[in-house]
Amino acid sequence: MTKLVDLVGLENRRTFGFLDDFCVEIVTGDLWTTVLTDTGTAAVGDAAGGIASLVPSDGTVADNDEAYLKTTNELFKFAADKPAIFEVRAQYTEANTDDANVAFGFMDAVAANAILDNGAGPAASYSGALFFKVDGGTTWNCETSIAGAQTTTALTAAQGGTAGGASYKTFRITFDPYSSTAAKVNFFIDGVLMASHDFTYTSATEMCAFAGVKNGGTNLETLNVDYIAAYQLR
Repeated sequence: MTKLVDLVGLENRRTFGFLDDFCVEIVTGDLWTTVLTDTGTAAVGDAAGGIASLVPSDGTVADNDEAYLKTTNELFKFAADKPAIFEVRAQYTEANTDDANVAFGFMDAVAANAILDNGAGPAASYSGALFFKVDGGTTWNCETSIAGAQTTTALTAAQGGTAGGASYKTFRITFDPYSSTAAKVNFFIDGVLMASHDFTYTSATEMCAFAGVKNGGTNLETLNVDYIAAYQLR
């Protein structure tokens, strides 16, 4: 008997990527690698639908403790004719008013201080596109970056850019190249377009998909991630 062809897989053969629902424990070095300070954790516990919780600190909570979840390998790269998408469903509640630092999206070389200390935002030089929120702020920002050249859009509460709270929100970033050097990068929250960057991606390097959180004070900030999905055309 002839084996049936996987038609769905065949139709999507030009696309690579993943959707992780966090149904099993995170094992560093598999799909994900963790970057943790002060014995923080990135763990999957009992929760309907699967939730990965990123906790920056152990019992000794300090300012600028941080926790990241990044793909072990840098799988994605901005390039001509290779559109890409990143999506995360996530939630965090401020432990102290506005202190949390949070970021997620595409970024190369994710390591300690991918989110800079003291509310300074993402690293000063990287290839990527991400959402971030800083210590002292209460709304999301959208950023595209090649090396040290960044374009940043600060969202407003009026347009629905308020960060934090008890409810999960879905964040999506799309990279749509329209020439060999330029692309449109769109940022969505819960399906609503929040910002659009005309992006020159020349000299981009390979990137991880990632999520991270950093304390902005001596209160423990926790980022809960329901799923992360990232895909790109081969």
